[in-house]
Order: sequence, then structure tokens, then C-alpha cells
Amino acid sequence: MDKKPISISFANQKGGIGKSTLTILAASWLRYVRGLNVLVVDCDFPQNSIVELREREKKAVMKNDAYKLMLQRQFERLQKKAYPVIRSTPENAENDVQVFLTSESEPYDVVLYDLPGTMGTKGVIYTISLLNYLFIPMRADRLVMQSTLNFAQTVYDKFVGNPATNIQEVFLFWLSAALVLWNMEDRREKTNIYDLYERMLGTLDMKVYTSRIQMRSKFSRELADTDGTVYRSTLFRSDGTFLRESGMAALMDEICTTIGI
Repeated sequence: MDKKPISISFANQKGGIGKSTLTILAASWLRYVRGLNVLVVDCDFPQNSIVELREREKKAVMKNDAYKLMLQRQFERLQKKAYPVIRSTPENAENDVQVFLTSESEPYDVVLYDLPGTMGTKGVIYTISLLNYLFIPMRADRLVMQSTLNFAQTVYDKFVGNPATNIQEVFLFWLSAALVLWNMEDRREKTNIYDLYERMLGTLDMKVYTSRIQMRSKFSRELADTDGTVYRSTLFRSDGTFLRESGMAALMDEICTTIGI
């Protein structure tokens, strides 16, 4: 295969911030909205939550005729099957991706890596060095920001511009609330706090997207939990209103501009 796909990841060494959900929504948007050939590599061992979600969705579709019809219509529109998800680990990801890509007849446009939430996991640093772009979610919480900025600054200093790595750029973006606070408004997240952190970020040599993701309960809703509206899914395009109101569509537009799609 001559064409080399763009490798990206949503990463942060702070656990529970929503990296896997962002990966799912981004992959679905690239595949089912843009029609790109997308591969998701679930390296978040041992839970491999994206692989497990795909299996749950397959079972939900088999039990629901409406979902079967939706899947058929989506295929007729795109003439493409659901994007593949492969189970891996950070230390084996490079080899697993190469084995998969060489077995495919069509070139792939984007490979998304879902990585563990700590740099200390074996193979994470090496896998990050293989990426082309890294997207780092932030939340206006002092502990989260301290961890996030340390991670972002380390990656930027050690990887960007280093000829031994592939990383071209690191981008940060805001989450309005942590995924663990599905149904609660985080009262610490006031506008003045965002303004303070924005000024601080302006002193660093890193780029921040204008899009802000509004994390709410719908981000956790899967096929079996809904009345037919699609939110978090690996098999279907998420609801358009949900994507717009959450800010995910705007974020993906910024990401696509960055990676040249």
C-alpha cells in the first residue's frame, strides 16, 4: 500500500476525561459524515472499551430490526461498511496496524489510536512518537489542568520538531465538564476561570482550538439505551443535532483543516 494514513490520537495522562468517547465520535464523524477510510486501534488495554462497545452494538443490531434497516440504508448511502476496530496494546500497535493495512485492498485515510491514560504504560511514549497529530482535551479544574499542561508541554518539547518522531503539531481544546459528571453542572467552571487559563495558555508555544465540547449525559448513551436516536456509536453516524450542540462537529471541522482533509 503506497498511501500512508494520517495517524492521530486524543490523549491526556489524566484518566476519565473522555478520550475513548472522543475517539469514537471522531471516527464515526470521519467515516459516516466524510466517508473516509478510518481505522481505530484500541490500545487502552486491558479494558479495550471501544472494542467492547463494537461488540455490544453488534448484539443490539441483531436484536433490533430498526437498527438493521438503519445500517442497510447507511451502507447504501456510503457504499462503505462500518470502520474496523482492532484490539491492540501500545507496545504492539505499530506492528498490528501494519499487518492490518497490508491486508487491505484500499488505502486508509486516518488511523485513530485510543491510548491508556498514563505515559508510564509500556509502549505509550513510542506510539505517541509515531503519531502525526495529538489532540489534548482540557478541563478548567486546577488538578486536571496541572496534569494536562505538564503532559502537553512534555510532548511538545520532546516530540514536535524532533526528527526522530512523526508529530507535526499538538492542539489543545476545552471540555465543559468531565465525563464522570454526566448530569451535574460543574460550578467551578466559570467564565473567568476559562479566561485565566486562556491567558496562561497564550504564554505557551501551543495551539488551542476555538471549539469547546459540551460534555453531557448523551455522550454516554449507546444504542441499547436510546429510543432510536444515535449518540455514541461505532456503527452509525451520531445524531446531527447532538453533534452540533455538543460542539463535536465544529471540533472535527477544525481537526480536518489541521490534518488537511
